[in-house]
Amino acid sequence: MPITRLGVASPAANTDTVLETFQSSYLVSVIAANKSVVATPLTKVSIWVVPANASVPAQYAYIGYNINLSLGQSFETFRFPVNQGDSLYVKASVSTVSFSASGVAQDDAGQPENLAQILTNKTILGNYNTLYVDKGTTAQRLATADTGYLRFNTETNTLEVKTSTSWEVVGSGVSSGSGATGPTGPTGPANGPTGPTGATGPTGVTGATGATGAGSTGPVGPTGPSGGPTGPTGAAGATGATGATGPTGTTGPTGAASTVTGPTGTGGPTGATGATGPTGAATFSGTTDATLASLTVDEVAYPAITRLAVTNSGFAAYLFNNQYSGNNPTIYAISGTTIAFNLNVAGHPFLIRTALGAANYDTGLIHVATDGTVTTGSSAQGKTTGTLYWQVPSNINGAYSYLCSLHSGMLGVIMIKDIVTLGTGSEGLTILNLMEAI
Repeated sequence: MPITRLGVASPAANTDTVLETFQSSYLVSVIAANKSVVATPLTKVSIWVVPANASVPAQYAYIGYNINLSLGQSFETFRFPVNQGDSLYVKASVSTVSFSASGVAQDDAGQPENLAQILTNKTILGNYNTLYVDKGTTAQRLATADTGYLRFNTETNTLEVKTSTSWEVVGSGVSSGSGATGPTGPTGPANGPTGPTGATGPTGVTGATGATGAGSTGPVGPTGPSGGPTGPTGAAGATGATGATGPTGTTGPTGAASTVTGPTGTGGPTGATGATGPTGAATFSGTTDATLASLTVDEVAYPAITRLAVTNSGFAAYLFNNQYSGNNPTIYAISGTTIAFNLNVAGHPFLIRTALGAANYDTGLIHVATDGTVTTGSSAQGKTTGTLYWQVPSNINGAYSYLCSLHSGMLGVIMIKDIVTLGTGSEGLTILNLMEAI
Protein backbone atom coordinates (compact mmCIF):
# COMPACT_ATOMS: atom_id res chain seq x y z
CA MET A 1 0.00 0.00 0.00
CA PRO A 2 1.35 3.58 -0.72
CA ILE A 3 2.66 5.81 2.10
CA THR A 4 0.52 8.96 2.47
CA ARG A 5 1.58 12.30 3.95
CA LEU A 6 -1.19 13.05 6.46
CA GLY A 7 -0.40 16.37 8.13
CA VAL A 8 2.28 19.01 8.86
CA ALA A 9 2.46 21.80 11.48
CA SER A 10 4.85 24.27 13.13
CA PRO A 11 2.83 25.12 16.28
CA ALA A 12 3.30 28.09 18.58
CA ALA A 13 5.27 27.43 21.75
CA ASN A 14 3.50 25.33 24.40
CA THR A 15 0.35 25.02 22.29
CA ASP A 16 -1.60 21.75 21.95
CA THR A 17 -1.98 21.38 18.15
CA VAL A 18 -4.02 18.85 16.14
CA LEU A 19 -1.73 17.45 13.44
CA GLU A 20 -4.45 15.22 11.94
CA THR A 21 -7.91 13.81 12.71
CA PHE A 22 -8.17 10.45 10.95
CA GLN A 23 -11.07 9.50 8.66
CA SER A 24 -9.99 5.83 8.48
CA SER A 25 -7.47 3.45 10.06
CA TYR A 26 -3.74 4.08 9.45
CA LEU A 27 -0.31 2.85 10.53
CA VAL A 28 1.40 6.18 11.33
CA SER A 29 4.79 7.68 12.28
CA VAL A 30 5.70 11.31 13.14
CA ILE A 31 8.91 13.22 12.28
CA ALA A 32 9.91 16.17 14.52
CA ALA A 33 12.70 18.58 13.44
CA ASN A 34 14.30 21.44 15.44
CA LYS A 35 14.75 24.40 13.05
CA SER A 36 16.10 26.78 15.71
CA VAL A 37 19.40 28.64 15.14
CA VAL A 38 20.24 28.95 18.85
CA ALA A 39 20.78 26.21 21.42
CA THR A 40 18.75 27.82 24.21
CA PRO A 41 16.20 27.47 25.56
CA LEU A 42 16.24 23.67 25.64
CA THR A 43 13.64 22.32 23.20
CA LYS A 44 11.16 19.68 24.41
CA VAL A 45 8.47 18.00 22.30
CA SER A 46 5.42 15.84 23.10
CA ILE A 47 3.35 13.66 20.73
CA TRP A 48 0.10 11.91 21.73
CA VAL A 49 -3.14 10.41 20.37
CA VAL A 50 -6.61 11.30 21.70
CA PRO A 51 -8.87 8.31 20.89
CA ALA A 52 -12.28 9.05 19.37
CA ASN A 53 -14.13 8.02 22.54
CA ALA A 54 -11.68 9.55 25.09
CA SER A 55 -13.18 11.95 27.66
CA VAL A 56 -10.33 12.44 30.18
CA PRO A 57 -6.53 12.84 29.75
CA ALA A 58 -5.92 9.49 31.46
CA GLN A 59 -7.29 7.84 28.28
CA TYR A 60 -4.75 9.58 25.96
CA ALA A 61 -1.96 7.52 24.34
CA TYR A 62 1.42 9.32 24.61
CA ILE A 63 3.92 8.41 21.86
CA GLY A 64 6.54 10.74 23.40
CA TYR A 65 6.47 13.17 26.35
CA ASN A 66 8.91 16.07 26.95
CA ILE A 67 11.56 14.57 24.65
CA ASN A 68 14.74 16.70 24.39
CA LEU A 69 15.40 17.81 20.79
CA SER A 70 18.79 19.50 20.39
CA LEU A 71 19.68 22.22 17.91
CA GLY A 72 19.50 20.96 14.30
CA GLN A 73 18.31 17.50 15.29
CA SER A 74 15.26 15.52 14.13
CA PHE A 75 13.78 12.12 14.93
CA GLU A 76 11.02 9.78 13.73
CA THR A 77 8.72 7.93 16.10
CA PHE A 78 8.00 4.23 15.91
CA ARG A 79 5.00 3.30 13.75
CA PHE A 80 1.74 3.16 15.66
CA PRO A 81 -1.87 2.34 14.63
CA VAL A 82 -4.78 4.79 14.74
CA ASN A 83 -8.50 4.30 14.13
CA GLN A 84 -11.19 6.35 12.44
CA GLY A 85 -12.09 9.41 14.59
CA ASP A 86 -8.74 9.46 16.52
CA SER A 87 -6.84 12.80 16.70
CA LEU A 88 -3.03 13.17 16.62
CA TYR A 89 -1.70 16.02 18.84
CA VAL A 90 1.79 17.62 19.00
CA LYS A 91 3.36 20.31 21.21
CA ALA A 92 6.81 21.92 21.53
CA SER A 93 8.30 24.26 24.14
CA VAL A 94 9.47 26.63 21.34
CA SER A 95 7.92 27.73 18.03
CA THR A 96 10.83 26.52 15.85
CA VAL A 97 9.87 22.84 15.72
CA SER A 98 8.14 21.34 12.66
CA PHE A 99 6.10 18.14 12.75
CA SER A 100 4.96 15.92 9.87
CA ALA A 101 2.90 12.71 9.93
CA SER A 102 2.78 10.01 7.26
CA GLY A 103 1.20 6.58 7.20
CA VAL A 104 -0.20 3.60 5.38
CA ALA A 105 -3.99 3.10 5.14
CA GLN A 106 -5.16 -0.08 6.88
CA ASP A 107 -7.91 -1.11 4.42
CA ASP A 108 -9.44 -4.48 5.34
CA ALA A 109 -10.22 -5.13 1.66
CA GLY A 110 -6.47 -5.08 0.95
CA GLN A 111 -5.52 -7.69 3.53
CA PRO A 112 -3.97 -10.94 2.20
CA GLU A 113 -6.90 -13.04 3.34
CA ASN A 114 -9.26 -10.92 1.19
CA LEU A 115 -7.22 -11.14 -2.04
CA ALA A 116 -8.03 -13.68 -4.74
CA GLN A 117 -5.50 -16.52 -4.79
CA ILE A 118 -5.00 -19.27 -7.42
CA LEU A 119 -3.36 -22.44 -6.08
CA THR A 120 -1.46 -24.81 -8.38
CA ASN A 121 -0.17 -28.25 -7.30
CA LYS A 122 -0.98 -27.38 -3.66
CA THR A 123 -2.70 -29.41 -0.95
CA ILE A 124 -5.20 -27.60 1.32
CA LEU A 125 -5.89 -29.31 4.63
CA GLY A 126 -9.09 -28.45 6.46
CA ASN A 127 -10.21 -29.95 9.78
CA TYR A 128 -9.32 -33.66 9.77
CA ASN A 129 -7.72 -33.26 6.31
CA THR A 130 -11.09 -32.34 4.79
CA LEU A 131 -11.82 -29.36 2.54
CA TYR A 132 -15.29 -27.95 3.12
CA VAL A 133 -17.15 -25.98 0.44
CA ASP A 134 -19.82 -23.34 0.87
CA LYS A 135 -23.20 -24.76 1.87
CA GLY A 136 -26.75 -23.49 2.36
CA THR A 137 -30.27 -23.38 0.98
CA THR A 138 -31.20 -22.40 -2.57
CA ALA A 139 -32.16 -18.92 -1.31
CA GLN A 140 -28.67 -18.50 0.22
CA ARG A 141 -26.76 -18.86 -3.07
CA LEU A 142 -24.08 -16.17 -3.42
CA ALA A 143 -25.44 -13.63 -5.94
CA THR A 144 -21.91 -12.52 -6.96
CA ALA A 145 -20.52 -16.06 -7.43
CA ASP A 146 -18.28 -16.47 -10.48
CA THR A 147 -18.74 -19.23 -13.06
CA GLY A 148 -17.27 -22.43 -11.60
CA TYR A 149 -18.27 -21.62 -7.99
CA LEU A 150 -18.96 -24.90 -6.11
CA ARG A 151 -21.37 -25.27 -3.17
CA PHE A 152 -23.53 -27.87 -1.38
CA ASN A 153 -27.30 -27.34 -1.52
CA THR A 154 -28.79 -28.38 1.83
CA GLU A 155 -32.34 -28.52 0.37
CA THR A 156 -31.57 -31.02 -2.44
CA ASN A 157 -28.54 -32.66 -0.74
CA THR A 158 -26.49 -32.24 -3.91
CA LEU A 159 -23.31 -30.49 -5.02
CA GLU A 160 -24.07 -27.71 -7.47
CA VAL A 161 -21.88 -25.50 -9.64
CA LYS A 162 -22.48 -22.02 -11.11
CA THR A 163 -22.48 -22.14 -14.95
CA SER A 164 -22.61 -19.20 -17.31
CA THR A 165 -26.43 -19.38 -17.29
CA SER A 166 -27.61 -21.08 -14.07
CA TRP A 167 -26.79 -23.38 -11.16
CA GLU A 168 -26.45 -27.08 -12.14
CA VAL A 169 -26.13 -30.28 -10.13
CA VAL A 170 -22.54 -31.47 -10.54
CA GLY A 171 -22.19 -33.97 -13.48
CA SER A 172 -25.91 -33.94 -14.43
CA GLY A 173 -26.19 -31.07 -16.89
CA VAL A 174 -29.59 -30.33 -15.25
CA SER A 175 -30.44 -27.02 -13.66
CA SER A 176 -30.43 -27.36 -9.88
CA GLY A 177 -33.83 -26.91 -8.29
CA SER A 178 -35.80 -28.38 -11.29
CA GLY A 179 -36.70 -32.04 -10.62
CA ALA A 180 -37.07 -34.69 -13.41
CA THR A 181 -40.51 -35.14 -15.10
CA GLY A 182 -42.54 -37.82 -13.31
CA PRO A 183 -44.22 -40.82 -15.14
CA THR A 184 -47.59 -40.39 -16.91
CA GLY A 185 -50.54 -41.29 -14.72
CA PRO A 186 -53.14 -44.02 -15.67
CA THR A 187 -56.11 -43.22 -17.97
CA GLY A 188 -59.30 -42.38 -16.13
CA PRO A 189 -62.69 -44.24 -16.62
CA ALA A 190 -64.82 -43.54 -19.74
CA ASN A 191 -67.90 -42.34 -17.81
CA GLY A 192 -67.53 -40.05 -14.89
CA PRO A 193 -69.76 -40.29 -11.81
CA THR A 194 -73.27 -38.82 -11.76
CA GLY A 195 -73.26 -35.13 -11.00
CA PRO A 196 -75.03 -33.68 -7.94
CA THR A 197 -78.77 -32.83 -7.90
CA GLY A 198 -79.51 -29.28 -9.06
CA ALA A 199 -80.66 -26.62 -6.61
CA THR A 200 -84.42 -26.04 -5.94
CA GLY A 201 -85.92 -23.21 -8.05
CA PRO A 202 -86.90 -19.88 -6.43
CA THR A 203 -90.31 -19.31 -4.75
CA GLY A 204 -92.96 -17.37 -6.79
CA VAL A 205 -93.79 -13.69 -6.11
CA THR A 206 -96.38 -13.00 -3.35
CA GLY A 207 -99.63 -11.34 -4.58
CA ALA A 208 -100.57 -7.72 -3.65
CA THR A 209 -102.43 -7.05 -0.36
CA GLY A 210 -106.12 -6.03 -0.70
CA ALA A 211 -107.34 -2.46 0.11
CA THR A 212 -108.23 -1.53 3.70
CA GLY A 213 -111.99 -1.15 4.44
CA ALA A 214 -113.58 2.37 4.53
CA GLY A 215 -114.89 4.01 7.76
CA SER A 216 -113.78 7.55 8.83
CA THR A 217 -112.70 8.56 12.33
CA GLY A 218 -115.06 10.92 14.24
CA PRO A 219 -114.03 14.58 14.99
CA VAL A 220 -112.13 15.50 18.17
CA GLY A 221 -114.14 17.49 20.77
CA PRO A 222 -113.08 21.10 21.77
CA THR A 223 -110.70 21.67 24.74
CA GLY A 224 -112.31 23.18 27.86
CA PRO A 225 -111.24 26.66 29.13
CA SER A 226 -108.25 27.02 31.56
CA GLY A 227 -108.73 28.05 35.22
CA GLY A 228 -109.03 31.68 36.45
CA PRO A 229 -106.11 34.19 36.30
CA THR A 230 -103.27 34.15 38.89
CA GLY A 231 -103.57 36.78 41.64
CA PRO A 232 -100.87 39.55 42.09
CA THR A 233 -97.78 38.89 44.30
CA GLY A 234 -97.83 40.72 47.65
CA ALA A 235 -95.19 43.40 48.38
CA ALA A 236 -92.15 42.37 50.48
CA GLY A 237 -92.23 43.53 54.09
CA ALA A 238 -89.58 46.04 55.30
CA THR A 239 -86.50 44.71 57.20
CA GLY A 240 -86.57 45.58 60.87
CA ALA A 241 -83.79 47.82 62.28
CA THR A 242 -80.86 46.16 64.10
CA GLY A 243 -81.05 46.56 67.81
CA ALA A 244 -78.24 48.36 69.66
CA THR A 245 -75.50 46.23 71.29
CA GLY A 246 -75.93 46.02 75.01
CA PRO A 247 -73.13 47.03 77.41
CA THR A 248 -70.49 44.49 78.33
CA GLY A 249 -71.43 42.71 81.47
CA THR A 250 -69.02 42.53 84.40
CA THR A 251 -67.66 39.16 85.42
CA GLY A 252 -69.46 37.91 88.49
CA PRO A 253 -67.70 36.17 91.36
CA THR A 254 -66.89 32.51 90.96
CA GLY A 255 -69.73 30.61 92.51
CA ALA A 256 -69.78 27.19 93.91
CA ALA A 257 -69.88 24.32 91.48
CA SER A 258 -73.31 24.19 89.93
CA THR A 259 -75.01 22.45 87.09
CA VAL A 260 -76.27 25.84 85.82
CA THR A 261 -73.90 27.75 83.46
CA GLY A 262 -73.98 31.52 83.79
CA PRO A 263 -74.55 33.70 80.67
CA THR A 264 -71.54 34.59 78.49
CA GLY A 265 -70.57 38.26 78.62
CA THR A 266 -70.59 40.33 75.41
CA GLY A 267 -67.09 40.70 73.80
CA GLY A 268 -65.36 44.08 74.07
CA PRO A 269 -64.36 46.13 71.00
CA THR A 270 -61.19 45.14 68.99
CA GLY A 271 -58.13 47.30 69.69
CA ALA A 272 -56.56 49.46 66.94
CA THR A 273 -53.88 47.86 64.69
CA GLY A 274 -50.33 48.72 65.78
CA ALA A 275 -47.89 50.53 63.47
CA THR A 276 -45.77 48.40 61.11
CA GLY A 277 -42.25 47.77 62.47
CA PRO A 278 -39.08 48.65 60.47
CA THR A 279 -37.94 46.24 57.73
CA GLY A 280 -35.34 43.72 58.97
CA ALA A 281 -31.92 43.29 57.37
CA ALA A 282 -31.74 41.08 54.28
CA THR A 283 -30.96 37.42 54.98
CA PHE A 284 -28.63 35.26 52.81
CA SER A 285 -31.54 33.24 51.36
CA GLY A 286 -33.27 36.40 50.19
CA THR A 287 -30.28 38.26 48.78
CA THR A 288 -30.37 39.65 45.25
CA ASP A 289 -26.55 39.87 45.04
CA ALA A 290 -25.60 37.71 42.02
CA THR A 291 -22.26 36.57 43.52
CA LEU A 292 -23.72 35.47 46.88
CA ALA A 293 -26.73 33.83 45.24
CA SER A 294 -24.44 31.72 43.01
CA LEU A 295 -22.36 30.24 45.86
CA THR A 296 -22.62 26.44 46.20
CA VAL A 297 -22.51 24.35 49.37
CA ASP A 298 -18.77 23.57 49.02
CA GLU A 299 -17.87 27.27 48.77
CA VAL A 300 -19.46 28.18 52.13
CA ALA A 301 -18.76 24.99 54.11
CA TYR A 302 -15.91 26.43 56.21
CA PRO A 303 -14.74 29.99 57.02
CA ALA A 304 -11.54 30.93 55.21
CA ILE A 305 -9.30 34.00 55.09
CA THR A 306 -9.44 33.90 51.26
CA ARG A 307 -10.96 31.79 48.47
CA LEU A 308 -8.80 31.30 45.34
CA ALA A 309 -10.47 30.43 42.01
CA VAL A 310 -8.20 27.73 40.50
CA THR A 311 -8.29 27.06 36.72
CA ASN A 312 -5.67 25.82 34.23
CA SER A 313 -3.94 26.79 31.00
CA GLY A 314 -3.91 23.52 29.04
CA PHE A 315 -1.19 21.17 30.32
CA ALA A 316 1.20 24.07 31.10
CA ALA A 317 0.07 25.84 34.27
CA TYR A 318 -2.43 26.50 37.05
CA LEU A 319 -4.07 29.96 37.14
CA PHE A 320 -5.32 31.93 40.20
CA ASN A 321 -6.60 34.93 38.24
CA ASN A 322 -9.00 36.25 40.88
CA GLN A 323 -6.01 37.28 43.09
CA TYR A 324 -2.76 36.43 41.26
CA SER A 325 -1.57 36.88 37.67
CA GLY A 326 0.55 34.72 35.38
CA ASN A 327 1.19 30.97 35.16
CA ASN A 328 1.91 28.98 38.37
CA PRO A 329 2.27 32.10 40.60
CA THR A 330 3.65 31.98 44.18
CA ILE A 331 0.72 31.86 46.65
CA TYR A 332 0.99 33.42 50.13
CA ALA A 333 -0.78 32.14 53.27
CA ILE A 334 -0.53 32.70 57.04
CA SER A 335 0.02 29.93 59.58
CA GLY A 336 -2.94 29.35 61.88
CA THR A 337 -5.48 30.49 59.23
CA THR A 338 -7.61 28.69 56.61
CA ILE A 339 -7.16 29.18 52.84
CA ALA A 340 -9.71 27.81 50.30
CA PHE A 341 -9.00 26.58 46.74
CA ASN A 342 -12.16 26.58 44.55
CA LEU A 343 -11.19 23.94 41.93
CA ASN A 344 -12.25 23.93 38.26
CA VAL A 345 -9.36 21.94 36.72
CA ALA A 346 -10.80 18.88 34.93
CA GLY A 347 -8.00 16.45 34.04
CA HIS A 348 -5.43 18.08 36.38
CA PRO A 349 -5.66 16.58 39.95
CA PHE A 350 -4.54 19.21 42.52
CA LEU A 351 -2.01 18.26 45.27
CA ILE A 352 -0.57 20.12 48.31
CA ARG A 353 3.09 19.14 48.93
CA THR A 354 5.81 19.92 51.49
CA ALA A 355 8.16 21.48 48.91
CA LEU A 356 8.92 21.37 45.17
CA GLY A 357 9.39 17.72 44.19
CA ALA A 358 8.83 16.45 47.78
CA ALA A 359 6.04 14.34 49.33
CA ASN A 360 2.34 15.17 49.73
CA TYR A 361 1.38 17.24 52.79
CA ASP A 362 -2.01 16.03 54.12
CA THR A 363 -2.29 17.83 57.49
CA GLY A 364 -5.27 20.18 57.79
CA LEU A 365 -6.80 19.30 54.39
CA ILE A 366 -10.62 19.15 54.04
CA HIS A 367 -12.31 18.72 50.62
CA VAL A 368 -16.02 19.48 50.15
CA ALA A 369 -17.59 18.26 46.88
CA THR A 370 -20.33 20.25 45.15
CA ASP A 371 -22.91 17.78 46.53
CA GLY A 372 -21.63 18.33 50.11
CA THR A 373 -19.51 15.14 50.42
CA VAL A 374 -16.56 15.76 52.82
CA THR A 375 -13.15 14.01 52.72
CA THR A 376 -10.08 14.80 54.82
CA GLY A 377 -6.32 14.27 54.93
CA SER A 378 -4.83 12.22 52.08
CA SER A 379 -8.37 11.48 50.77
CA ALA A 380 -8.81 15.22 50.12
CA GLN A 381 -5.83 15.26 47.72
CA GLY A 382 -5.99 14.95 43.91
CA LYS A 383 -9.41 16.62 43.39
CA THR A 384 -10.45 18.55 40.24
CA THR A 385 -13.76 20.12 41.38
CA GLY A 386 -15.32 21.31 44.64
CA THR A 387 -13.45 23.33 47.30
CA LEU A 388 -10.22 22.26 49.07
CA TYR A 389 -9.78 23.93 52.49
CA TRP A 390 -6.28 23.99 54.04
CA GLN A 391 -6.37 24.73 57.78
CA VAL A 392 -2.72 25.75 57.91
CA PRO A 393 -1.14 24.60 61.22
CA SER A 394 0.12 27.45 63.42
CA ASN A 395 3.54 25.82 63.87
CA ILE A 396 4.69 25.74 60.18
CA ASN A 397 6.21 28.34 57.87
CA GLY A 398 8.37 28.56 54.77
CA ALA A 399 8.00 27.15 51.24
CA TYR A 400 5.35 24.52 50.49
CA SER A 401 3.97 23.80 47.00
CA TYR A 402 1.03 22.86 44.76
CA LEU A 403 1.34 20.31 41.90
CA CYS A 404 -0.70 18.51 39.21
CA SER A 405 -0.36 14.74 39.73
CA LEU A 406 -0.41 14.13 35.94
CA HIS A 407 1.64 17.02 34.51
CA SER A 408 4.93 17.88 36.24
CA GLY A 409 5.11 21.32 34.61
CA MET A 410 1.99 22.48 36.51
CA LEU A 411 3.53 23.40 39.91
CA GLY A 412 4.21 26.43 42.07
CA VAL A 413 5.18 27.64 45.57
CA ILE A 414 2.88 28.26 48.55
CA MET A 415 4.83 30.55 50.93
CA ILE A 416 3.60 30.22 54.53
CA LYS A 417 4.19 33.33 56.67
CA ASP A 418 4.62 32.72 60.43
CA ILE A 419 1.74 34.40 62.27
CA VAL A 420 3.96 34.89 65.36
CA THR A 421 6.53 36.83 63.32
CA LEU A 422 3.77 38.85 61.67
CA GLY A 423 2.46 39.67 65.15
CA THR A 424 5.37 42.09 65.81
CA GLY A 425 5.48 45.65 64.54
CA SER A 426 2.74 47.78 62.94
CA GLU A 427 2.17 45.27 60.14
CA GLY A 428 1.58 42.53 62.71
CA LEU A 429 -0.92 44.65 64.65
CA THR A 430 -2.89 45.27 61.47
CA ILE A 431 -3.02 41.53 60.71
CA LEU A 432 -3.94 40.63 64.30
CA ASN A 433 -6.74 43.22 64.23
CA LEU A 434 -7.96 41.68 60.96
CA MET A 435 -7.90 38.20 62.51
CA GLU A 436 -9.90 39.42 65.51
CA ALA A 437 -12.47 40.93 63.16
CA ILE A 438 -12.81 37.57 61.37
